[in-house]
Amino acid sequence: MKQEWLSEPYTHKTISQDVPVYLTNNGERVRSKSELNIANMLQKMNIPYKYECPLMLSNGKIIHPDFTVLDVRRRREVYWEHRGMMDDRIYLKHAVQRVKKYRKNGIYPGDNLLLTEETSTIPLGTDEIEDVIKHFLVSSTT
Repeated sequence: MKQEWLSEPYTHKTISQDVPVYLTNNGERVRSKSELNIANMLQKMNIPYKYECPLMLSNGKIIHPDFTVLDVRRRREVYWEHRGMMDDRIYLKHAVQRVKKYRKNGIYPGDNLLLTEETSTIPLGTDEIEDVIKHFLVSSTT
């Protein structure tokens, strides 16, 4: 199931050239250091994921969650949004609107939507990333 899911082709969002280059251990380019840490921790903990995989909403619009993760134990996809600039008012407004879009499509925080957040003075630590993965995605028997 895992390999089949990972082998499904997709095209992620284009990252403009003015964004610094952050390459994951899998060789993927991501947009931030925190996304780099999330991707590397998912890989380290053997959790299959896709970065910015398109997701079609019920209204026909396509969004690109930061991570689409395969929850192997429940046989479902879980979406992970990292909200990295929560002290920017415009970014915050868009982040709130995005969660509302998810809810309208049956995707709920704490269930099939994982949210991590940080500000310029309160960074996301790798210990927090690991904790989220263990809590939501790793079986207690693993």
